Amino acid sequence: MNIKNKPLPKFEVPASYEKYAEGGYLMDMRESEPDSFAAHKPAVSSAAGAQLDPAAELTPAAIAQGAEPADYELPDYELPDEPTFTDRVNAVVMCIGSQNALREALYKTLAFCEQPRDFTEVEDFIAATDEFVYSHIMQTPFAMIGMLTDAGGLSQTPLDEAGNPVTAEQLANLTADEADDLVATYRIEATDAGREAVRLLAPERRIEAQLSLRPHRRDTYFAVLDFCSTPRKFPEIEAFFKATPGLSQDIVADHHKLSPDFFVDKLDKAGALVWRGAWVATDAGKQMLEAHKRQTANAR
Repeated sequence: MNIKNKPLPKFEVPASYEKYAEGGYLMDMRESEPDSFAAHKPAVSSAAGAQLDPAAELTPAAIAQGAEPADYELPDYELPDEPTFTDRVNAVVMCIGSQNALREALYKTLAFCEQPRDFTEVEDFIAATDEFVYSHIMQTPFAMIGMLTDAGGLSQTPLDEAGNPVTAEQLANLTADEADDLVATYRIEATDAGREAVRLLAPERRIEAQLSLRPHRRDTYFAVLDFCSTPRKFPEIEAFFKATPGLSQDIVADHHKLSPDFFVDKLDKAGALVWRGAWVATDAGKQMLEAHKRQTANAR
């Protein structure tokens, strides 16, 4: 049952969570830390020999203009033994954001495990999420726990039949069969990096970030949320758009007008809408909507 020894699905990691979330905000870490390799970028010089900004990257455009790495000797340094806190949080955030279909279920699992949980309890929780029930997630709860564990968001502690932790020293002198007999289950709990990822990716933060990205679309997002206070099929949302004047229908790339599915998709990714056989506002979405209504009423 040790999930560390089980093959888990690979997943693609986005360049940054900001691109995935389109939230327009920085992940404001509580502790400002450099990444593990920030101090080792080579300097860049032009073909004429002029030294450029040491922090500049050797981009294709710079190469086309004759830039090349300056002559330098590789510094004597060792790779860091341990990733920084920021590195670890980034790994968890990217794990959650790397697959659209798993995003909310992974986030909910991590938040659920801020309190210590039994392994089976976590599996049952995942199997009961809206995403797992209605969206036909292909991964098993076991595999999803493994993804978060491998990313550093969850820790696992082996327990015996009495619920006592089994130490590495105890397991060291046992055969594989004896170890399997001794370990009855695992305690699963969010790590410090996992807890920080829960804070950073809270639906309230993602919703506000999405609303603030294009302020002129804010009222349209809230109109869709309000309409979806009652579960709505997509044809109903389309009809609502056609019948409601004043909703934002921007003209974007290639002269395409933004359609209702754009707003539904963004609210879904922000954690404001969820699919339960129809689109319906989440608790976080409803809270944001009520706050918006109060603010609007007070402004009158």
